[in-house]
Amino acid sequence: MKRLFPVIALVSLLPACSLQQRLDRVSADIERLYSQTRLWEQLPQRTISWHQAIAMMRRHNAQLQAAQARIEHEHRNELSVYTDLIPGVSYYSYFNKSLRGLTQTFSSDDIQSTVNVNFYLPTLTNVPYKVYAAKAASYAAVKALEGKERELISKLYTAVRKQELLQRRLAHDKNRPDADKQDSSAPDFSMENNSLEYWKEISTLLGDTSARWNILPSGIPEFRWSVFRKKMNKLSESVVCLHALKLEQARLAQYGVALDYLPTINTSLYSPSLFSSTGGTYSGTFLDLDDTTLNLSVSYTLDTKLNNWNTYKDNKARFKQVQREVVNSLMEHKQKMHLLRRSMDEYYTWRSFMHKQLDYLKNNPADSPTSFLEHAQELHRMQAELLSQEEKAIESEAALVLEYGLE
Repeated sequence: MKRLFPVIALVSLLPACSLQQRLDRVSADIERLYSQTRLWEQLPQRTISWHQAIAMMRRHNAQLQAAQARIEHEHRNELSVYTDLIPGVSYYSYFNKSLRGLTQTFSSDDIQSTVNVNFYLPTLTNVPYKVYAAKAASYAAVKALEGKERELISKLYTAVRKQELLQRRLAHDKNRPDADKQDSSAPDFSMENNSLEYWKEISTLLGDTSARWNILPSGIPEFRWSVFRKKMNKLSESVVCLHALKLEQARLAQYGVALDYLPTINTSLYSPSLFSSTGGTYSGTFLDLDDTTLNLSVSYTLDTKLNNWNTYKDNKARFKQVQREVVNSLMEHKQKMHLLRRSMDEYYTWRSFMHKQLDYLKNNPADSPTSFLEHAQELHRMQAELLSQEEKAIESEAALVLEYGLE
């Protein structure tokens, strides 16, 4: 009877672990975490290189972690197609004793146990389809991660370039040749809010909110329009893969329904208990070839109600619709790339002309005080226009980085 006391004591303590107590402990942890959380203005500023930022983003970004988890999930599904063919082993045990007998000493004879082996091979006609579909899902998950990483790099590139350009514009505005300059001692709340938004965006992309991260723009790979212009003659690998996977997914939907018209072949292996112990009466291994049977069944169901046929026709129509969607998407994509290339050509032609004009003005200074001020104002205006147009070009650069990557 003394052996029952620990069990009874444990059962009596279970109601004490109430939901409210658990929530109180978790709530206390949340409140403590909130009290330790600092405002953006209180966080230290830390400067890192572009390559350090990319490495940090790959380690900590929530969207990349989710995409990586998806890859691991699909890899496990791909492996499960094969592991499902492994025979299963199960163990079952139970205790059976009268209440009067509980006062006596326990022994191994009071416990009965059984070990069973079961084997089931799924429909043989579906195995190749499952293997192919699992591999396709794994491949799609890998490409999804690559696409997400390229998207985040494009956003990081945009944020850092715009912040760097903003600093250059502010420095340029402070050097205006005008006599009426704004009071530099007055607080610039718009700049402060811009910096906060920049730090929030960078921290989200990097997946680390422990500091206000500043990324050195000097480490960003140079955007060379001549290189990207050549790449635009062909579709990027990511776009090709995206449309190919979309078509393949629609094709597999047809193939899956078509398999229902094949006979269903199932295989299973049945055997008595591999091992059994019946509380001292008898025990041992009972697997015998005479008692083990291999079951093979073949069945075929006519689609008299045409349910499978209707589904197949719907999926076939869907596949043709996807083909049309891909054609239209490629046409829209090519038109967008054409406009983007023309816009960038115009921008770089204009920028080259502006730089030549600036060089000419710098090499030909004014010869009188009046013309000197006009000369300085013209230089300042042209430089400001260059900065303004460069800011607009960042969006186009980011679109090309998203399309072809940043080397």
